[in-house]
Amino acid sequence: MIIKYLFSDPGGDIQTGSTDIERPFLITPKKSHPFLTLGDYFHSIESFIFRDNGRYLLPILIERFNKDITLESINEVLIRTEKHGAFYHIASVEILSNGTSVKLCVSTALTKKGKQSLAHDLETISFLDQAFEFSYLPKVYFKGDIECHSVAGAETFSMLLAEWLEDYHEWHLSMDEKSKNQKIRIWDQKKGLRYASVDDSFEIFRQISKILTLYYNTGDFSQIYPWHNAAGDFIVKNRDGNIDVKLTTVRRYEPFKTSVVTEDDISPMLAIVYFFLNMSLQIRLDKFDGVGDVAWADDFSVQAALEGFFEALNIMESESRFYSGKVNEILALLKIFDKKEIQKLIGSMTGLYQMEDPADLSVIEVHLKDHVNRLYETIQSFHL
Repeated sequence: MIIKYLFSDPGGDIQTGSTDIERPFLITPKKSHPFLTLGDYFHSIESFIFRDNGRYLLPILIERFNKDITLESINEVLIRTEKHGAFYHIASVEILSNGTSVKLCVSTALTKKGKQSLAHDLETISFLDQAFEFSYLPKVYFKGDIECHSVAGAETFSMLLAEWLEDYHEWHLSMDEKSKNQKIRIWDQKKGLRYASVDDSFEIFRQISKILTLYYNTGDFSQIYPWHNAAGDFIVKNRDGNIDVKLTTVRRYEPFKTSVVTEDDISPMLAIVYFFLNMSLQIRLDKFDGVGDVAWADDFSVQAALEGFFEALNIMESESRFYSGKVNEILALLKIFDKKEIQKLIGSMTGLYQMEDPADLSVIEVHLKDHVNRLYETIQSFHL
């Protein structure tokens, strides 16, 4: 079989050369490892996917190709470095056999914090897959450690093999230089960067709200949190003109507990109000083009968040897993709050924002009054 090491690029794959392979491996986007190289990273991924003579890989390929596959029937393997994040390094592995291919994802952690996070993510995703019959998360296959030795020392990579969500793309808020308007820019690695339409942008935010709410547990307040658009937690696909959104990972799934939200002293109805108010803020936060200053989404996001929230609640109620009263009672409760009360409820959670990201809090504080006004008006005009 032929194995190629590549850089993923919107203009097409870039073949690595000897100079590239000798580059220092990036622990974070701005920090190089003292002795590991990019070649060590590629070699480790290769060792991971083919460990124990393909013992773990072959059953996956048999399922995905829907036919018997052996190592000898694999013609080519393309290993692409896709992204270097603060905790993980993402690579894609494309396996070609007799004219067909299967693409998988390898997440790699090197630091102690990264390894702990990777193990926890695996545990959390596995739990959610068993608890909910959804298809919003990638399927996880197996995890393992690979030792990497060089003249200067040795390190151990922790790696996780999962489904590659084909044709799903990261996206971020961006400023269109021509129109001078804020837009969503989709990072399509095949067709190039492009701006989403107004309708598609609304749909992306609506589905994010829907997904997060569907995973909300009205019994003990467990929810997916933290999450952030800047981290690329949600990805998007345009399927025959229809927008489809999925989650890339889950960091934690547990009750949302702050000084105002605990299992002991708050009603389920008020807890879900706090869930929505927090989501209405979080969904507006991003970084311009994924790496710039904190970005604040335009007002359309408020309507989108509200629609996605109630669509999910209606689904939960129809499936008899909504334990916070009736859905229409939640809307009635939201309509009772005036602007000052909404601002007070949100203000009671500012300690959480300060702890998680002071830069986000600064932007929230600048926009909070306008956000509350828009939220109040949107709630008052909303009907089930």
